[in-house]
Amino acid sequence: MNFNLGTYQAGKTTILPVFIGQNVEKLGLKLSDYHGKKKDHVVWFDAEGTRFVVIGLGDVKKFDLNKFRDVVAFGARAARKEGVSDVTVLLPEGTSFSNEDLVHTVAEGYVMGEYQFNKYKANKEESTVKNITVASLDGDLTGLEGALNRGKIYGEGTVIARELNNEPTNKMRPFDLADYVVNLFKDSGATVELFKGAELEEKQYNGLIAVGRGSAHKPVMIKINFQNDTSKQATALVGKGLTFDVGGYSLKLSRDLSDMRMDMGGAAATVGAMYILTRLNAPVNVVGIIASAENLIDNNALLPGEIIEYRNGKSVSIGNTDAEGRLVLADALILSQEIGAERVIDIATLTGACMRALGSKMSGLFANDESVANAVKEAANYTGEKVWELPLFDEYEDLLYSPIADMANIGSGDLAGAITAALFLRNFVGENQKWAHVDMAGPMAVNRSHSYSNEGATGYGARLLADFAQR
Repeated sequence: MNFNLGTYQAGKTTILPVFIGQNVEKLGLKLSDYHGKKKDHVVWFDAEGTRFVVIGLGDVKKFDLNKFRDVVAFGARAARKEGVSDVTVLLPEGTSFSNEDLVHTVAEGYVMGEYQFNKYKANKEESTVKNITVASLDGDLTGLEGALNRGKIYGEGTVIARELNNEPTNKMRPFDLADYVVNLFKDSGATVELFKGAELEEKQYNGLIAVGRGSAHKPVMIKINFQNDTSKQATALVGKGLTFDVGGYSLKLSRDLSDMRMDMGGAAATVGAMYILTRLNAPVNVVGIIASAENLIDNNALLPGEIIEYRNGKSVSIGNTDAEGRLVLADALILSQEIGAERVIDIATLTGACMRALGSKMSGLFANDESVANAVKEAANYTGEKVWELPLFDEYEDLLYSPIADMANIGSGDLAGAITAALFLRNFVGENQKWAHVDMAGPMAVNRSHSYSNEGATGYGARLLADFAQR
């Protein structure tokens, strides 16, 4: 798809976002309040040779960029179904946002809304749209090419994260993920290092080794280096990369476990974020770290009652093999210390407890430093990927007590599971590191295309991490 800035021209299929009560008679349309109401469908109008895709934005006083992303996504899907090749998207009038923000959001929302994962289907709905023109009825968009390109790249990074998560289990093993990363970052300005087999043992990535023992598809630690501006604060983006998680011997009990291929949501977000940063040629000093494994069962798999000794000297007793994400993240966090990252953010589909607390629309945020927490919140506000800060309550560390090791990998009892998971991870963060943890179990996936997140993986976190890294 080609994006460009231009002016409205009658005769093209035009996506028209409208507010309740907005007058658009200058376009030859007479609309009612109904057409301005926020909803999950579009209304087609023909006027003066133009096909309008009218989509409601709701009350202008409650407008935000996420609503605009949704509207653009609905319009993109409608244009695809109509089979057109050229589309104009009009910016909404009367908002408090700059044209720069609106232009960015159009490109971002269109790319995300257009995406569909249908590569394994016999009958595919192919996109016919080739050219998208972004236009405004009340202003000149000259000079906003950078915002347009930035939005497009943000959207592409999210699509990459979705694509990785949506891949079937048999198509995305740990080494498949590693190969994908190597190919994606060829000639990008980034370098990729892979640690597997004997190298994992040599570096004592014992948590990753232990979790991956039950699978014939062995684990790998992936490191993506993009030091484009070494004067900037060294930042590590850390992602959990469980390409499938059956729970190990603490077997998950569910009728359908197919979504457990998305337990690599944090890894997918990290890859998508690094794509955004490299394609923008952003002036950052960032390393992406992904700990990837499969958590399966065989006669060599990790058992409850084992102890893992980490290279930072701390030991962990295993109470539940389905609390495996924190075990691999611990190794990645230790690596972030060793490479000198001054601030680090890890992201993972970590706990059902966080999803039960916050639902499916936002992630839990934990941080040991206010400046990092604020930077994550600011990034979330900009990208629309919502977070809610939860406490690192020191008194709950007692719930991780183990009589035979420095700590257990699960808390005692069924309470505060998201907090105890974050407290566990804090044990592997450097004393002087500024650290944030994002538990994205809730917004990992959606079951229908009701927003700019299409059915399946949402790609949550790719834009959030990329934006955070630039702050």
